Amino acid sequence: MKITRVEPVLLSSKPAREIRWSGGVISTVHAALIQVHTDEGITGLGETYVGIFAPLAVKGIAEALEPLLIGEDPMNIAALYQKLVSKTLFWARVGAGISTIGAVEMALWDIAGKALGKPVYELLGGAVHARLPLYASGGLEKPLEELVDEMRGYREEGLKAVKVRIGMDPTRDLEKVRRVRDVIGEGMDLMVDAVQGHNPEPWTAAQAVRAGSALRELNLRWFEEPCAATDYAGYAHVRRHVPIPVSGGESSTTIHEFRHFFEAGALDIAQPDVAHAGGIIECRKIATLAQSQGVEVAFHSWSSSVVLAGNYHLAFTLPNCKVLEYPTWGYPLRDALFVEPLRIEQGDLLPPSTPGLGVELRDEVREEFAFRPEEGVRMQRGGR
Repeated sequence: MKITRVEPVLLSSKPAREIRWSGGVISTVHAALIQVHTDEGITGLGETYVGIFAPLAVKGIAEALEPLLIGEDPMNIAALYQKLVSKTLFWARVGAGISTIGAVEMALWDIAGKALGKPVYELLGGAVHARLPLYASGGLEKPLEELVDEMRGYREEGLKAVKVRIGMDPTRDLEKVRRVRDVIGEGMDLMVDAVQGHNPEPWTAAQAVRAGSALRELNLRWFEEPCAATDYAGYAHVRRHVPIPVSGGESSTTIHEFRHFFEAGALDIAQPDVAHAGGIIECRKIATLAQSQGVEVAFHSWSSSVVLAGNYHLAFTLPNCKVLEYPTWGYPLRDALFVEPLRIEQGDLLPPSTPGLGVELRDEVREEFAFRPEEGVRMQRGGR
């Protein structure tokens, strides 16, 4: 089997309402998939989060990578990943470059699983979990009563944990989280996400400590992204002074960036993403390093079926992964690309059973979510 084409596929969808958080606003949600084609008709899908912010950049990067892959055997995943990394060292070590390389690598795993008739997690060594709890990842900026109704709905659905975004205003944040805790009760885990990792004007460590300290009595599972993505000392300061586990890393790429977190003693929970950090192989390295430091992994997963599939397959193979992010903001592509629906029982996800990643890009999806290169994301302090 040989690779014949590396196709960037750009899609767009319009959410029912603007997605608003402390660092920006999304009016049109773009997605950048990478579809790898072979001479045997088997195709694989990957995705990069860069597509949300800069879809046309992904297209250009994919086109630059394609000549390195044409004619290669897609089953040689580790070798091809190393080839892509080594041939792009000058410009793709971090950020959009390695993220797009990771999307290609995800697609290769998808091809391998389909060719062998096995789900990807089996190719990675098999599951160490029979099931993993999901947490509802919603709680975006909206009127308080709407937020409360949203959280009540998750409780009624049987989900075991919820996450709420904060960072707009300390007084409002405290009121919001108190109301959510009241409505979900003490039987559900509650996380808060300050989303400072890609905020144009992120909190200082001192500001993050004040915010976290105000929330200390609300029994939080974790305090996410309290500082700028590269403020490793700030993270460590927050962790020393706030009695809530600290999580972060969703916007970081490669084991090299995550090593700074671990060396600083900055995290209780690491949150890489196969669709951003550099693919499945790279995230497995990150998770192994995290485990050696006594750090849990909770993969960031906040986009289409392809993103969820890549993270979920890897998560089932990792003993230090305890919970899965489940995006609940009404994104239609969350489910549209799955070959079979996710198997969810009593708020837990069961291991996937479909060969490969269990995703497929159908013609009707391409048509319904055709790329519309209008405004997508506005990054601004306070989501103004």
